[in-house]
Amino acid sequence: MIVPMKRLSLVALKSDQEAILNALQDAGTVEIIKLADGDAPDGEAEAVNARIQRLAESISAVKPYAKKAGFLSPQKREMTLSGMRQYVPKAEQTTGEIEELLHEQTRLLSEREKAESTRAALEPWTGLTVPMASVKNTARVHYFVGLCASKDVQRIHEQGYLEAEFLRESATVPTILACREEDARVAQTFLKTIDWQDYVFPKLQGTPREAIEKLNCQIKEIDEAYADAQKKLEAHGETIETLQNALDAETIDADRLNAKSDLAYTASAFVLDGWVREDEVEKTEKTISGVTDAYSFETRDPVEGEEPPSVVKNIKFVKPFEEVQTLYSRPAYGTIDGTPYMTPFYILLFGLMLSDTGYGILLMLGSWLYVKKKKPTGMSAGIARVLFWGGLSTIVWGILTGSFFGITRTDTSGGVFTAIGQFFNRIGIFPAWIDPMQNSMAMLGLCFGLGILHITAGYIVGAIDRFGKGDWKGAIFDQISWVLITLGLVIGFLPAITSMAGTPINLPGAVTTPALIAAAVGAAMVVLFKGREKKNPISRITSGLGGLYDITGVLSDILSYARLFALGIATGVIGQVFNMLSNMLTGSPNIVLRIVGAVMCIVLVIALHTFNVAINALGAFVHCARLQYVEFYGKFYESGGKEFRPLSYNTKHVQVTK
Repeated sequence: MIVPMKRLSLVALKSDQEAILNALQDAGTVEIIKLADGDAPDGEAEAVNARIQRLAESISAVKPYAKKAGFLSPQKREMTLSGMRQYVPKAEQTTGEIEELLHEQTRLLSEREKAESTRAALEPWTGLTVPMASVKNTARVHYFVGLCASKDVQRIHEQGYLEAEFLRESATVPTILACREEDARVAQTFLKTIDWQDYVFPKLQGTPREAIEKLNCQIKEIDEAYADAQKKLEAHGETIETLQNALDAETIDADRLNAKSDLAYTASAFVLDGWVREDEVEKTEKTISGVTDAYSFETRDPVEGEEPPSVVKNIKFVKPFEEVQTLYSRPAYGTIDGTPYMTPFYILLFGLMLSDTGYGILLMLGSWLYVKKKKPTGMSAGIARVLFWGGLSTIVWGILTGSFFGITRTDTSGGVFTAIGQFFNRIGIFPAWIDPMQNSMAMLGLCFGLGILHITAGYIVGAIDRFGKGDWKGAIFDQISWVLITLGLVIGFLPAITSMAGTPINLPGAVTTPALIAAAVGAAMVVLFKGREKKNPISRITSGLGGLYDITGVLSDILSYARLFALGIATGVIGQVFNMLSNMLTGSPNIVLRIVGAVMCIVLVIALHTFNVAINALGAFVHCARLQYVEFYGKFYESGGKEFRPLSYNTKHVQVTK
């Protein structure tokens, strides 16, 4: 169900503000509405936000070197808020050390890049045997240092006023030119006519070769210093829990401090507006009264134009499936929560899409172990529990359809797989109901039948919702009418359809005739009342005829349930192929090779079936959700609800305990 919300208005003294916000954050029952437009966080909040940024960057820097948590390690550590805050001073010191190391590494990388660039620029000049500093202009001689294209070497030789030294033969030739000072302007003009690039020697001592050797030593020293800084940074991987605890503590404080900017103030008081669940109003007032007696606490129902957050409340069994609904959209406030109605169908259809007892056992045990050891929260906890119930449904459907890790009673994979299949055949209860490999049409018909039930249930839920809102016309003419059409056509034409499929189901005329009459009545209701808001009779009938065209969409929806059959068959067939491939390893006549093959067969079976259950469980999860979103929710669900975000402990690494 969707929980009714109340608009809260709280007025209290400024002197009690900090204590009240602390208490409300601990209770986690109030979503604060911003009243003071444009107010920026105060200096304290800005300081906390800055520390959060620094902590997050430090965590990101040392995370690659931290000890990896096991797959089944708890998702969050349990700790009190006061315990978390004790880590803040140490984390501040650690953050400073990490920032210094990162700054040092950045500086070293910059120096190394500069040294490498200088070295690369000097490489062409290693033929110069005199110190670079000696190549400079004098009162009588002017030098030009640069790189010229090899095609222009001859043209330089032809200039009688230039003395040239070409240091290396290459596409671009390192060249030193000398001329009398009075010829410098003429030489400069000449160089503009050829492919010439000026070069300035770096301010280094000795020849280019000697400078390169010094640069190599400098780069080596830089690398050693960088490696030393890297070791110190890697050692800080052990401090990641300290940083994470402090980050969560600072995040809690930041949320509370940032909330201050959402309040309105007078000279001595503050005003807080927010949303609170109707079933938590009493708890909220009790929380405030535990802090101060000087307050005004008022609640009211939402008024037109307000958009309360949408919060759903369900029993423990249904609650995990709220996450499946959230993946689609939250229900709009004041509408209907689809989770309780969707849950049994989701479990039923999920199991049918896998329909393998062995895979169901793996999925069920894996989900249970994940929840037990990992202790997940939020969406991951909900999805894990959804998979648990999906695994249970898969076990049941596997028994009904006779599949165990791809092994059926007619298994032909060979070896132990065929022996297990023969055992299933002897006991005669596996499958307990229908073998989809031997009776495909019956299985497909079952899938269509479940689809019709699913779609019809969607219309019925929509009708109940409209009756509850007093809209009996919408319930009857827009919902019940389609129930009559869908069930009437299916039952009325069932003998003809099944006869064409080769598995005839004969129904007496006392059943089919009333069914077709019901379908006709439903169609008449659509034609006559679909456009009931229109006063023109012709427009009303035209609108009704257009609405009746939706019957094609209903038939298309029913056909989409063939994916249940397709995915169920695919899971079993892929499992059989994997068994066949694995069994081929055990067929050697040599006893040693047969033993080795048996070991490899076991390893391969485990790996391939793990892959199969993972990929097909994902497919079942996605396609089953699609059937809920499109075929089921499309009949009654109104999306677009806003998430409820109360002031609370929004932590990432620590579960706050009292």
